[in-house]
Amino acid sequence: MDRFDWFKSISIAEIHRFIKDGREEDLHLDFKLANKPDLDRDDRKNFAKAVSGFANSDGGLIVWGVDCRKNSDGVDCASGAPGVEKLSKFHSRIMEFTASAANPSVSGVEHRSLPDSSGGDHGFVVTYVPASDGGPHMAKLCEDRYYKRSGASFLKMEHFDIADMFGRRPKPKIVLSYEIARPSQFGRDIKISFYLVLENQGRSSARAPQLSIRAIEPFNVDMFGADGNYNHGLTYRYDPRVGIHRFSGSGEILLHPSASLTVTRISTLRAPESGPVSDLNIEYGLCAMDMPLEESKLVIPASELKTPG
Repeated sequence: MDRFDWFKSISIAEIHRFIKDGREEDLHLDFKLANKPDLDRDDRKNFAKAVSGFANSDGGLIVWGVDCRKNSDGVDCASGAPGVEKLSKFHSRIMEFTASAANPSVSGVEHRSLPDSSGGDHGFVVTYVPASDGGPHMAKLCEDRYYKRSGASFLKMEHFDIADMFGRRPKPKIVLSYEIARPSQFGRDIKISFYLVLENQGRSSARAPQLSIRAIEPFNVDMFGADGNYNHGLTYRYDPRVGIHRFSGSGEILLHPSASLTVTRISTLRAPESGPVSDLNIEYGLCAMDMPLEESKLVIPASELKTPG
C-alpha cells in the first residue's frame, strides 16, 4: 500500500492502535497536537514545517490529535489521543492555510476528517503531503525556512541541501519527430508531405518552445500550414538571408510533460515517374525556457517518402 492509499484508508481504530502499540514517528509519519480549532501560531508553524519537510523529502502523513512523547524507555512514540476539538472548524482552517503553507505551494496536499464515535464535533484530521518535484519548498506562515524530513524529525536545510535541490529541479526535454502524411494528387503530380512534431519527454512544462530548420530542398514549408487553413502550431517566419525557417512560441505557450505539438507540414510535388527522393536530413535547432539550445539532425528515410505505387 502506498502512502496515498494509506491516507485514504486510515481509520480511527488504526490511530488508537498507534497508541496501544506505542507507534513511533518515522520518515513518512508525523504526529501533531492541535492547540486551537482555528490554528494558533504554533499550529500554523508546525503545519508549514511539515509541508515543507515532507514535500522536500519523500512525502508523508500528519495525524493531528495524537500526542507523541518519550515513554519510560526514553523512546518518542504515540502516547495519547486527545483528538481535535471543533473538528469541522479545524479542518476548514487547515484547508485555508494549505496553499500558503509553503512557497512555492505544494500541489496534491489533502486532508481527511475522522470524527470519533462520541457524536460531537471531535476526532482526528489526517494530512497527506506528497513528495514534490517542484521544490525546494520554503515553509511559510511565519517560518520562512526550508525543511527536510530526516528520521522522525523536520530539520532545517543547509545551504548545500537547497542548492542541490535547485540543481535537481525537473526540466523540460523537447524532442523533434515526424509523422508521414498520406500522399495526395495535385493534377498529375503527387504531393508527398510530413508533419514536424514537438514532444515534451521531460518532467516539467516547456514554456515558449522555439524551432528552426534549414531549407530542405526539394521539400518546403507547406503554404497551407499544419492544419490546411494556413495555420502553423507556432508563429512562422522565414529568414531568406540564411535560408532558415523559424517557428516561435510566446511565453504563454506551454508544452506539458508527455504532450505533443504539431508545428508545421513539410511537402513537395513529385511527378509519378520521377521516383522517390533520397534520405532527407533536416538540420534543426530547438530550445525553450529552462531548456538550452539543442542543435541536431532529423533523418527521414527515403523509403518513407515514396509516391504511391
